[in-house]
Amino acid sequence: MQYHSWTTDHTDAWRDLSDSILPMDHRFRNPGRWRAELTVQESRGYRLMRWDQRGDRIAARTPSHVRRVPGDEHYWIVVPRHGVYTVRHGEDETRTPPGYASAMGMDESCWLSVPESEAYAFQVPRSELDNHVDSPAPLRLVLDLNTGLGRILSALIESTHVERDNLSDHEFHAVCDRMTELFCMIVLKDARPPEAHLTDVARLVREYVRNHLGTGKLPLAAAAHALGWSPRHLRNALHQTGTTYRDLRIEETLRDARDVLQDPAHSDLSISDIAFRAGLTPTWFSSAFKSRYGETPRDFRRRRLAEIPAQGGPGGIRDMECDDRLPRQAPRPPQPRLIGPDRRA
Repeated sequence: MQYHSWTTDHTDAWRDLSDSILPMDHRFRNPGRWRAELTVQESRGYRLMRWDQRGDRIAARTPSHVRRVPGDEHYWIVVPRHGVYTVRHGEDETRTPPGYASAMGMDESCWLSVPESEAYAFQVPRSELDNHVDSPAPLRLVLDLNTGLGRILSALIESTHVERDNLSDHEFHAVCDRMTELFCMIVLKDARPPEAHLTDVARLVREYVRNHLGTGKLPLAAAAHALGWSPRHLRNALHQTGTTYRDLRIEETLRDARDVLQDPAHSDLSISDIAFRAGLTPTWFSSAFKSRYGETPRDFRRRRLAEIPAQGGPGGIRDMECDDRLPRQAPRPPQPRLIGPDRRA
């Protein structure tokens, strides 16, 4: 492990030092009163920095900086001890006060406000977080470190800095691996739906599928993004409720197809049309429908439409809902009979 320490009261020296790590433009509120200390511990892949600055500065990563040094191989986890660390991407502002940690990449144009402050900055290989944290948009997180694993991570970061003279390269790298694992555990814990709301997950997914039927195949990633979760979190939440996204999507798709098949207003739609609306092939649709309701779509439609006059009399239909508890074999009653409403639909 390499370890470096600098103390400077010259803004030009700070610019040079900062640019050697990640190029930016800098502005200082009171250049004549500027003073800063910076320590850097680094090994292959990881870098842990601590700054203690007396004075306010603003830094900007411009498009030219990003083109020259993309900075797309790492994420930065910043843990303020004093002062509020603020990053702005366009109109999107992220504020990180003491007791919290922010994580994001520096491969986009951004604006940073760093007041008189003390903070740690942990540079992590991007692959280490991407392997654990799904993020459909650029990663920009702010996490609470005031309890449980957060306190442990904060203490470990500080201890790693304090013991900088006593750590070998292998030891430093191993500790950084553990800190990264802890951070990912905190992310997954904060981002997944609370247990009290797990029962709502299936309901929300069902609503999403019903509202978007006919728009495509409805992949899990699209549903997760619409609900504000990552695919991994949604998959895990549904697993905890005893189901899967695929099962819910198929069930809601078949329910919708059943309603279309028994509606006289859609009698002109072919079975293939209904299958394509559901995002399924006609053969797969017919097989899945028969497995679920005990009849082929064609037989189901023929029987339900034949029952309509008996249910509603001339000019009306009293009950168009189908009972989910249909027998697996299509019944052949001697005369039309009334099918009760599906109380679980």
